[in-house]
Amino acid sequence: MFKIEIKAILESLKIAWDSEFRQVEVECDNVLVVETILAGGAVNSRMSELRIIHQLLGRDWRVRLRHISGDHNK
Repeated sequence: MFKIEIKAILESLKIAWDSEFRQVEVECDNVLVVETILAGGAVNSRMSELRIIHQLLGRDWRVRLRHISGDHNK
């Protein structure tokens, strides 16, 4: 499930950037995914998707990533 959610976030960020959105809010119900990205674990990750997410977050835009409970994601 972790890899699937990482890939979904990556694709969403790519679409948002390519669509020229410069203020984006990403919600995820997997706290481990959110904490890994926010804590900088993406920088040295063996998962290329996490490294690409880190690169995307470093671009000139505002991205807010936050955890939501699973109840809100239905």
